[in-house]
Amino acid sequence: MTAIAEVTRAALDLLDEFARRLRTDDAAIDAAAAGQSGLRTALDGVRATAASQRAMLAERSSGVATDNALRTAESLENEVQALLDESVEIENAVAEAAEVLKVGQVDNDRVREQIIREIATMMAAVEAVKQTPPVPTGGQAAVRQLMVALQRRIAELIGESADISERTLSALTGIAGALGADSSTTASSATTEVSSSFNAQGSGGGGGGGGSSGSGGSGGGSSDSGGGTATKPRLPAADPPQAGTGVTIELPNGKTVEAPNETAAKAVRAALSQVGVPYVTGGTQRGVGLDCSGLTMTSYGEAGLEIPRRAQDQTVGAEVPSQDQLLPGDLVVWSGHVAMVIGDGLMIEAGDPVDINPIRTTNEGQQFIGFYRPTG
Repeated sequence: MTAIAEVTRAALDLLDEFARRLRTDDAAIDAAAAGQSGLRTALDGVRATAASQRAMLAERSSGVATDNALRTAESLENEVQALLDESVEIENAVAEAAEVLKVGQVDNDRVREQIIREIATMMAAVEAVKQTPPVPTGGQAAVRQLMVALQRRIAELIGESADISERTLSALTGIAGALGADSSTTASSATTEVSSSFNAQGSGGGGGGGGSSGSGGSGGGSSDSGGGTATKPRLPAADPPQAGTGVTIELPNGKTVEAPNETAAKAVRAALSQVGVPYVTGGTQRGVGLDCSGLTMTSYGEAGLEIPRRAQDQTVGAEVPSQDQLLPGDLVVWSGHVAMVIGDGLMIEAGDPVDINPIRTTNEGQQFIGFYRPTG
């Protein structure tokens, strides 16, 4: 099997896996929607009948027994109305979920077609350079360069497909979660909106991520979608480490700092080993190409701790209440970007390339979510 054939098969196998995760039974979804619609119609009829009977009872009789019966009838109406409201909510959720899945499938198919086009274009280019004298060994260096470029481009597209899959499944989780929420509460019962007073630094605006890093608040983006209202999970506050339990790390600037535990220390060392690695959208290949969440995820992976893939989902472990309580290994999370604290007022992030910058809470075009300690 040729190198191009191997790349093609590996790429398409991954896309097939993502597609399987998003595959739907359209007939079953349509049946579920129809069933909910039928249930809603039936409940509406029950409610109307109960209301009519209550009105007739009030008109034709009186007394204590009648009052009790009226209260019972009214209670029945309210219960039917609650069921009717829930049925409508479920019906809408089914329709919304079907649409989310279909959009995910269309986007995934688009990426597959793009990969096939990229491979076809590259194959033509490879054949052309192979004709460079002396034939048949001509253009070997150029062929290698083309193959490296193809692998990098396919890695970017696979990362995009992975994000489509995760984004779709996350949306479905949100739809399902909304169904379980009490009607008297809002989404803030599960998440707390971050205001500009979260800490002294404030928060950035909404929008998408950029591709460069720096201390001026325009840090590197990722394939994660940014913008929108930033929310932070309700997690326990990080406990201060016990005296004498810290793990020493020597920073590139010669300073010595202490991580709260060995896992955090290993993650910081793993992240520092990637300084200078190019930014690649969807990148998770250490030493080759990383995006922001790819850097933090793989660094913690090297330390033996699995954390989510997307930046905004890396709000795990425990929340660090304020910037002055940050320790090496803590994560600084925005709606579409993430960085890792290394100590001495610095953090490491995948801009272009992976670099070290002062800790900040602004990131151009994105909402600041908060500080998190994955190790708790």
